[in-house]
Amino acid sequence: MKPIKSKKFYFTFNNELYWSKAYQSLTISARNLMMCFHPELRWTGKGKKRQFTNNGNVSFTEAEFKFNRLGCSATYIKARNQLIKVGFIKVTHRGGMGKGVRNLYKLLWCGGALHSEMRWKRYPDENWKHEIPRPKKQMVGVESQWKKGECGRKSKPTLQKHTLNGTNPPTKVYPINANPPTKIGRNL
Repeated sequence: MKPIKSKKFYFTFNNELYWSKAYQSLTISARNLMMCFHPELRWTGKGKKRQFTNNGNVSFTEAEFKFNRLGCSATYIKARNQLIKVGFIKVTHRGGMGKGVRNLYKLLWCGGALHSEMRWKRYPDENWKHEIPRPKKQMVGVESQWKKGECGRKSKPTLQKHTLNGTNPPTKVYPINANPPTKIGRNL
């Protein structure tokens, strides 16, 4: 991983982007993450003929965010969710299902996005909170997990009046056969 300071890029804010309600509603960490996404873009051409070749396949991971000392995991998640909500980025591929699989995003504020795709311009009237990736529900062991208050409701404790390792001595004898068989062998 390279430090973000060593990745050279140039980005100018226009008045419409800087003073938009979407940009002004961002936290400092969300603005930092937004600027971390931009150097990941690759392009061909120069000047007005510049075209972005990988917009839609841009990734800046949580590990890179922490490596650059921009914040912790929760800060990254909150900043990313805020960028999705206001319409600056869009998830194109959901990662995290295996080793090396990462989320991929499309940047909707840079020159490579069409005017109709720039959702941040419509932010106060619309938001994209429903597109924020949520963790999938746990598939294994949900029924067998212990939940608060279940002990008295669904099942009773197994030892009622006699305890094995408690401070109170047992009041009943365990239901063990008092007369074990005395003959040894197959024919009992």
